[in-house]
Amino acid sequence: MKILQVSNKYPFPPKDGGAIATLNLANGFAHAGHEVSLLTMRTPKHGGKSVKNDNRFSYKEVITTYVNTTIRPFRLLRNLLFSGLPYNAERFIDPDFREKLAGIVTQNKYDIVQLEGLYLMPYAETIRKHSQAKIVLRAHNIEHEVWKRITLHTRNRMKRAYYRKLSRRMAVFEYSFINAYDMLVPISERDLRSFNRHGNTKPSLVIPLGMDVSGGLPFSGSNGNNKLSFIGSLDYIPNQEGLVWFIEKVWKQFLLPFHPYTFTVAGRNAPARLKNYLVRQPLTYTGEVDDAGQFMQSGGVMVVPVLSGGGIRVRIIEAMAMGIPVVSTSLGAEGLGVTDGSELMIADEPEIFAEAIVKLLENQTFFTNIGKNARSFVAEKMNEKKLTAELLTFYRDNLQ
Repeated sequence: MKILQVSNKYPFPPKDGGAIATLNLANGFAHAGHEVSLLTMRTPKHGGKSVKNDNRFSYKEVITTYVNTTIRPFRLLRNLLFSGLPYNAERFIDPDFREKLAGIVTQNKYDIVQLEGLYLMPYAETIRKHSQAKIVLRAHNIEHEVWKRITLHTRNRMKRAYYRKLSRRMAVFEYSFINAYDMLVPISERDLRSFNRHGNTKPSLVIPLGMDVSGGLPFSGSNGNNKLSFIGSLDYIPNQEGLVWFIEKVWKQFLLPFHPYTFTVAGRNAPARLKNYLVRQPLTYTGEVDDAGQFMQSGGVMVVPVLSGGGIRVRIIEAMAMGIPVVSTSLGAEGLGVTDGSELMIADEPEIFAEAIVKLLENQTFFTNIGKNARSFVAEKMNEKKLTAELLTFYRDNLQ
């Protein structure tokens, strides 16, 4: 098959969950013998104005267009007062990108055009007009749920009011595209149920993030000398709020005063206010790291405190694939299908979250078993080759 992936973020280097999910699928397609190309936006946040000579993995070609998605106060206010579109989505609607997409699908006879997320759906009509390719929505999460959950944890009244309006607009926007695609590929069963409740009738297949455990990922077998670690994009609101919650409610209340543990935080694009906060805390803040996998290996237990957001947390799956024990919340484990105390430790209350960490760091056998179970779970349930084969069969069955 000839497949075109379309993304609203330049995925090189793959340092966030969306980029990793996009590139892992591309690798699976190419390794299975199919031709895959990528059309992607470069934005101030992802890729910048210049094209970097990154490892393009398995793509036949990578085509880029610069789209300025900078949040501009006047445009945000105009959107708030005179538009029904969520501003987050409006920023990715660009005439130059639409023109580039039209030219590419006209010149190339693709079998599948796979749109990587909701923000690409406004371009579906362009694909219909210029191509016979089947349109696939690869739904990375339920977008309006992300903002609804952020709203619940926002204290600032003005921000909370804006986020509430944004989540409502996002829901209308999201469900306006139900059945505008030919196939739906959500990342979790829970997300599929949400689409179906709102009227999805198109062929669908759940494909979580695939990982290649056989590719030599290192296995973390020791408790890491009482180490804790956190890694995530620090410009992402759910990561910010979860990290601060962990520091204030768990780390400083139940762990630091009573145990000889160390805590290291890594992440890129931290806003100045968060960065100033982190450097004043009793922990080690390293900022962006060159190798996320190496960083995760250096910490005994990885903490993923999630209070809002959606989809599947890619860093959890990466850590599990390396046999690194993870402690997260129920929301963080959402969509993974894991069992608390078997492949992952799940806790929503600060004291219980701390107890889960202590249990792992004070019991080497338990630590090792959780890591082994996690790695085996990923190898069985999230095997990249197996998932890619299922997806390709699904595509072939629905091409007619």
